[in-house]
Amino acid sequence: MPGGAAPSRRPLVAAGIPRSGTTWTMQALECDSSLFRVKEPDHGAEQAPAIWAKRQAGRIPVLAPGDRDDSYHCLWEWILDGASENVRLRIAAQMLRVMSPPAWGKANRVRAIPTLERIRYQRGGFSLPMTLAGAIASHPPVRRNPALDDHRLLVKTVHAPLALEWIASEFEIDVLILLRHPGSILASWISLDIGEQYVPFAETPAVRQLAEEWGVRLPGPDHLEQTIWQIGMLVVALERAAERHPEWVVRTHEQMCVDPIAQFHRLYDDLGLQWNEQTEEFLVDNNRPGKGFRTRRLATDQLDSWKHRLTPDQIRALQRVMSWLPLTAWSAEDFAVADHS
Repeated sequence: MPGGAAPSRRPLVAAGIPRSGTTWTMQALECDSSLFRVKEPDHGAEQAPAIWAKRQAGRIPVLAPGDRDDSYHCLWEWILDGASENVRLRIAAQMLRVMSPPAWGKANRVRAIPTLERIRYQRGGFSLPMTLAGAIASHPPVRRNPALDDHRLLVKTVHAPLALEWIASEFEIDVLILLRHPGSILASWISLDIGEQYVPFAETPAVRQLAEEWGVRLPGPDHLEQTIWQIGMLVVALERAAERHPEWVVRTHEQMCVDPIAQFHRLYDDLGLQWNEQTEEFLVDNNRPGKGFRTRRLATDQLDSWKHRLTPDQIRALQRVMSWLPLTAWSAEDFAVADHS
């Protein structure tokens, strides 16, 4: 499909890992009014059906083509039909909204306890309220969303890097893979206290099996080392999936930040989308200072920002752990920092 692709009606799945630029990219793509966007429908903290569907597979499922997981298949069948709602899903969604992180201010302190339940779930622990929300949302409706009659589906996911090839083998989809320098991802996870860094990722048997297959040593008990290792493993998984599927479109966040308008124009062409004034206006408006979870950033500031956001000790740990991993998009030189000792 790359190289001036013809328009496609197949669902487009934009896949990355948390803080790899997926939200910014999705917002730029959905400026094409022919797209119908579904954001992170496989994220249990955001979508209750994913809680039930991933109760066995875990927060980041590990599945290869030929594997069987009926619950996860049902989840993606629902997603790729446009994620239609019914009464049960609306009730479950309201339960999740109650457990959303509170806004600043005394008036919201009453929400602190349910918020702790959400945080516990996001960090890989058990939460009865979240489990109940998932049970209510189990078996989501399998019916095509009417919006897809005249729109192409765009799905953003950051929890499927270890199951992306399985999804593509089960359903007819187009894939966009979004990569970002592991150092920038690490800096963002630390500064925003992303829940993924608390999930016992390296203890998952299927993940350990992947590490053995790839010849990657396991991390020690150090929290920072485990976080870096998790980021590296997820990046390698996306890289290897992309290598096996040359028909998929691949971009790095750094590549898109060099000249956003020109780069997104090319991406639109490769995905068979229609470039428009709204896309350019979005990119121009977004290209200014911002922080936190907002996507507004000076694009050029994102290049190698990790070099001044991470401490010398964090950089040394990053360099050490990344040397264990068979990365292809970045070499040892890409983790070098002058005068960081």
